[in-house]
Amino acid sequence: AVYPCTAVGIPPQEDGWIGKATERIFLAPIKMTVIPEVEDMELPAEGIFHNLTITKINKHYPGQAPKVTNAMWGAGQMMFNKIMIIVDGEINIHDYLDVAKLISKNVDPERDILFSQGPMDVLDHSCSKMGFGGKMSIDATTKLSEEIRSDNIEDIDVTGVNIDEQAIKAQFPGVLEINDKLLKENISCLIISVEKNRKNHIRELNASLFGLEEFKSIKIIIFMEHTLDVFDVADVIWRFTNNIDPRRDSFVVPAKDDHSISHIGIDGTRKTKEFDDFDRDWPNILVSSDETIEAVDNKWDKLGLGEFVKSPSLKYKSQLYKGGAIVEE
Repeated sequence: AVYPCTAVGIPPQEDGWIGKATERIFLAPIKMTVIPEVEDMELPAEGIFHNLTITKINKHYPGQAPKVTNAMWGAGQMMFNKIMIIVDGEINIHDYLDVAKLISKNVDPERDILFSQGPMDVLDHSCSKMGFGGKMSIDATTKLSEEIRSDNIEDIDVTGVNIDEQAIKAQFPGVLEINDKLLKENISCLIISVEKNRKNHIRELNASLFGLEEFKSIKIIIFMEHTLDVFDVADVIWRFTNNIDPRRDSFVVPAKDDHSISHIGIDGTRKTKEFDDFDRDWPNILVSSDETIEAVDNKWDKLGLGEFVKSPSLKYKSQLYKGGAIVEE
């Protein structure tokens, strides 16, 4: 190489291992000097490290989760974090399925999801203003009596919930796909791809869906771009955490009564001037050109890299937007 570098793109990339090293190296100093109740920390590669953090604590008192979140957001470059998830107990935070189950079980969206704002990474394209945007704290810890909205909220089991996808698509033409597979794991979350066609589309769709009887047990809906495969959960996390300003793009639906759960919808689609009054440039997905893909394929056998692997770029070409490095409106 004449100029060694990393062109950061779809995770995991080379910089991913630097991020994981940072996660392990700084855990002890954070625990020893700032937040002694921290037991472990996970920076998922799909969250590009600054977008998503999972922190496990040893909980002793009410309000400890938001206290830890605020302390983390004040700890050096952790100030760039966008979404902070706080958990406790015996959970293995490096098992994302277990974390998702815990969030589904312990989180009451109107009570346990808090929003703030502050410094953001200058590379974050989703903020309305460069370097400054919204943050989200998700308290998935076991709740003490002082932290409970009501003693009468029924525990939910969504393993038997059936979403009539065809009926939903017929009633709401912008809906393309619905991933309800997480319900079978008793995770109260749907991932829905939408082709936006008007202002406030996602906000209005969110309110309409949570007004339906079959959605009364659903806590979370993540709305994604219509070009995305909503069944590829790793890609969903990557695009979702990249594309949201949590304070701007989250729509909380309060519980109807003390027996009901509350809900939240989060808009993980691309933001545009036309539909979102978004004025900043939006970056395209980074993929290799056809010429580069062909060149690498042709020389693969000579490179000593092992069994042939198709270019990852082939998967994402259908998700490219109009334009070059910067998306055209």
